[in-house]
Amino acid sequence: MSDTSPHGPAHASPQSPHALRVLVIDDDPEGARSLSELFRCYGCATSVAYSGRVGLRLLKLFKPELVFVDFDMPDMNGLEVVAEAKLIDAEAGRHVMYVCLTGGGPEITDESAGAAGFNRLLYKPLNVTDLLAVLLAARPGNFSAASSAPAIRPARPTYGNRTHRH
Repeated sequence: MSDTSPHGPAHASPQSPHALRVLVIDDDPEGARSLSELFRCYGCATSVAYSGRVGLRLLKLFKPELVFVDFDMPDMNGLEVVAEAKLIDAEAGRHVMYVCLTGGGPEITDESAGAAGFNRLLYKPLNVTDLLAVLLAARPGNFSAASSAPAIRPARPTYGNRTHRH
């Protein structure tokens, strides 16, 4: 991993070229990595940024389809990040789904998040069911048999050739 931020390393995971590309922008390294690892377990390609500025650079390089942005970060808040991100998307002709992550408080509501350009607002602590609903909304065809994209489901570890003994 290369350190591209004073807030910690940016992380990109190698996955299938058809994998849903998910960017997590959060100044909490442990939370961001945990979220990224969860998405990787569901077959997503992930990248992590620990600041809004690094997240905007990764948006250009990683070209995600789905972006999770923490609302309260020291360098840029989530509203500032998504405003600049929408400009980058418009220039590139891309449509990206944005999800605001917040611990709550009066600063952000569903209405203000939607007006700012977020597609969803999720409250911390995050619920896995809500996260999976967002993954499905980002790529609705994942559970159809005719889809060329891989289905979103937990990856199973490979244990090699084990013989079962009683």
